[in-house]
Amino acid sequence: MFNKRLVLAGLLLFFMAGNAFAYRPLGTEDAGVAGKGVAQTEISWDYLKWKNDDMEQVFMLVPIYGLTENLELSAEIPYLIDNPDVGSSGEGVGDINLVGKYLLIQEGERNPAFTVKGVAKLDNGDYDKGLGSGDKDYSIFAVASKTIGDITLHGMVGYTWVGDKKDENLRDITLYGIAVDYALAEPLHVLAEINGNRHPDQTAGEEDPRNALAGITYKVSDNLTLDAAYRWGLSDSVPDWSTTMGASITY
Repeated sequence: MFNKRLVLAGLLLFFMAGNAFAYRPLGTEDAGVAGKGVAQTEISWDYLKWKNDDMEQVFMLVPIYGLTENLELSAEIPYLIDNPDVGSSGEGVGDINLVGKYLLIQEGERNPAFTVKGVAKLDNGDYDKGLGSGDKDYSIFAVASKTIGDITLHGMVGYTWVGDKKDENLRDITLYGIAVDYALAEPLHVLAEINGNRHPDQTAGEEDPRNALAGITYKVSDNLTLDAAYRWGLSDSVPDWSTTMGASITY
């Protein structure tokens, strides 16, 4: 249970929540890219609480670099701390994601921006300690974003080919998300989203994972944005609730 639960939390965080997935604190991807020669870093802390009183923390480092005006490369490096209600705690570096994101269509007066994103999840996390799935996964996403006045809408659909060498009960999953960003009063934005995916364990007999989020961002300067959010689990297969805080830095 420990491994499966932590791996599932990883799927939720690294394919839905978070982070070169979208600008923080959204999990739904946005269509924007950094731009040629632009370097960015996202840092964050997530605290997750399950219905059975298990608790987890995730510290995330995401370096991002704009290789061209349309192509952005990044890595998502998690450090996981597990605090189960029963049993021993464990911590360490989890599976790392390597991400490429390409802007296909710029946003126009009528049309949304359209981007594709590919993700390769490595198998570097210690499987025996519950820090990784023990397999490589590969994902692809289609993303659209559109700004209408003070509101920006984001939508994504994706598909993950899930490695099943360690657990033959795992299956490929589809993912989706919709989000809204409202510029309440610059530099303050409020955000909300709903996202989910098909359950990766075909024998679990549980509802598909679904989450809702409400959060804020505050632009301190052109180079620094702070964020915070609260996430509700909308099914029993995800944490009951979680919080996240982070910062996005542009160099």
